[in-house]
Amino acid sequence: MIKMKSLVGGQHNIKKIIFCIFLICFSKASATTIHDFQIENLIKDQLNLIQKNSTNIKIEYSIVLDENPNAFINEKRKLFITTGLIKYVPSYKALIGVLAHELGHLESFHITKRIDSLKKINTFNKIGNISLIATSILANNSDYLMQSLITSQVNIKNYYSYFSREQEREADTFAAKKLKELNISSKDLIKFLIFLEKKSFESGISNDDYKFSSHPVYEERYKILENNSVVKSNLQNNNLNINFDFSKAKLFGFTSKNNNEFYNHLDGDYYNFANSILLSRKGRLKESLKILNNIINKYPEYIFLIETKADLLLAHGFTNEAKKFYQKVLNNQNNNKYVKKQLFKIEYENYEKNSLKDNRKMFDYYSDLIFIFQYDILLQKKFKNLANLLNKDDWVIFLEGNIFMINSKNDKALQRYNDIISGSTNKKLQNYAKEKKEIISDE
Repeated sequence: MIKMKSLVGGQHNIKKIIFCIFLICFSKASATTIHDFQIENLIKDQLNLIQKNSTNIKIEYSIVLDENPNAFINEKRKLFITTGLIKYVPSYKALIGVLAHELGHLESFHITKRIDSLKKINTFNKIGNISLIATSILANNSDYLMQSLITSQVNIKNYYSYFSREQEREADTFAAKKLKELNISSKDLIKFLIFLEKKSFESGISNDDYKFSSHPVYEERYKILENNSVVKSNLQNNNLNINFDFSKAKLFGFTSKNNNEFYNHLDGDYYNFANSILLSRKGRLKESLKILNNIINKYPEYIFLIETKADLLLAHGFTNEAKKFYQKVLNNQNNNKYVKKQLFKIEYENYEKNSLKDNRKMFDYYSDLIFIFQYDILLQKKFKNLANLLNKDDWVIFLEGNIFMINSKNDKALQRYNDIISGSTNKKLQNYAKEKKEIISDE
């Protein structure tokens, strides 16, 4: 199930100190995150494979809706992976190489070093500028000031570029050695870098532009990979391979306007899977389901195909049919939080017609979603409505606190959480209220 959530402003604003596949950039940005159980598990499995027999750093990650093939780590050490990366990287083996590069930054503490370096450079820059301004005033020469400031900035840029490029070499070397350790040939990763190089030159970036790039030039990166590569890949993880190809196909199906690109990146059942999604999006559900049902029959063990079928049915208004398939998925994957959320939304539509017994059962069964999706304001409001109907006063107060917190009304949120801590007999809610207070105090 591909669900999209926009992250714009407030606590969800992504302040990126980016270690890109391509170029380094420092920016504030808004993004749309993709919530999909299949794709998230694909990334999780790859990260676990990379971290096998090494330091097991806990990695938080998000998939970001962006056609540019990229992966980066922000200053909070969170990994972001674009949909473009999954779409255009040629194989799961190449994706392992890209993710290993990013983990190389964490293993070498590059984030901490980069932040410390920036602070030192900014301090040096301020002191230098004050000195230059003072000299200019004494000399009564504004031209001297402008030229000196420009020279100072160029020198700092050169220093910073060299510093980060060394880190990128380390990350490339870490990725190359990790691929070798896993008996994975670097051939597919080199193929992907060639694709990126071609795209960069098509967009007007020349070799001269790499003078201030954080990454080594492509030729140097090829050598790093080739020098550490195994001759032939011995890793054949069929399950990982199929999951990757279906994830790629799903993203093409949900994000493409037509199937022109499919031929270059997909074939066989993966092409058909992407095309079935695209046909559904174009209103041709009957044709879509005919193709999708054939794929489901061919791959009965891949339950995420049934989840996609439920998504397509729900999008066309076949709610009861979608519910049946979502339930089948949840019976097989009881930790699939996105499917459970969809089932709650479907059942909630009838809450005003339900008996109190059914509503109480619904609240108790789905209440864990309150904490899993704590920043989903619509979900919090729905549970508040249910709690009101069921006279669950403590829950109403707690959910009001959550809603205030999402809306950045922290004073009112704290009042509600304090009411729970001091007045509720529900120990579970008291503990959650204390955790919420800690989150607010850390902001």
